[in-house]
Amino acid sequence: MDLFRTDRGLLEARGSFIIRQLCMLLSPEDIYKTLSETLANEPDTNFAAIMVKILSSILLTSTELHDLRVKLKNLQTTESADLFVCLYKTWCHNPIALVALCFLSQNYDHACKLVQLFADIEVTVDFLIEIDKLVQLLESPIFTYLRLALLDVENNQTLIRALCGLLMLLPGKTDAFHVLRRRLECVPNFIDKFTSLDKRVANLSMNAKVNETTNDPRKNINFDELQQYYLAIQNKHVDSKKQRYRYAPTSDGL
Repeated sequence: MDLFRTDRGLLEARGSFIIRQLCMLLSPEDIYKTLSETLANEPDTNFAAIMVKILSSILLTSTELHDLRVKLKNLQTTESADLFVCLYKTWCHNPIALVALCFLSQNYDHACKLVQLFADIEVTVDFLIEIDKLVQLLESPIFTYLRLALLDVENNQTLIRALCGLLMLLPGKTDAFHVLRRRLECVPNFIDKFTSLDKRVANLSMNAKVNETTNDPRKNINFDELQQYYLAIQNKHVDSKKQRYRYAPTSDGL
């Protein structure tokens, strides 16, 4: 980690390859937990954000991490829920990577809340590029289950809203905007014609009762607390940017 921190050229050129090789030789879960716990206390917020972007990209694309993706997708055990929380706290350094983690783990309600919080984030070119890459990933086989979830409009309103939120952030002339818009245009819009209000309310009540009785590890995840942690980390990034701007040399050399 110290080598990556001091040699950004190595991090950008070989960082992804080195981490993938480690995941092939050792347990990917152990690698990710160790790196996450180390980065959680990283004072250099810019370095932490870059590392999370690399780790997120590997997690979402590498064949070596298939089992880890499955574990995070289902969150069927307390261990997997703890792993999600561990990664979440580090992924807070990169908002788009964090949303991708929530999409991967099917925490669509929280993903929607995070996207709504983007209203308070400085939208930079790099930020838009990351959204663009996320949209491309959502079209990949890894997120097939997410695209199929869009067919269940009644139970996945927050997923649709999260995707619409990302769409609103993208410039209208970009390829990613048109890709995501076409995907959302495929979402069935006739659900209200066939489902009465009373039936929808009954279904929601039934789902609530099932969730109360089901031993779902997700219930033990305090998303309100995690959201506050995310906001605190983002405030650190804002303060760090102010510090960099304050000490950056001006054009006249003063």
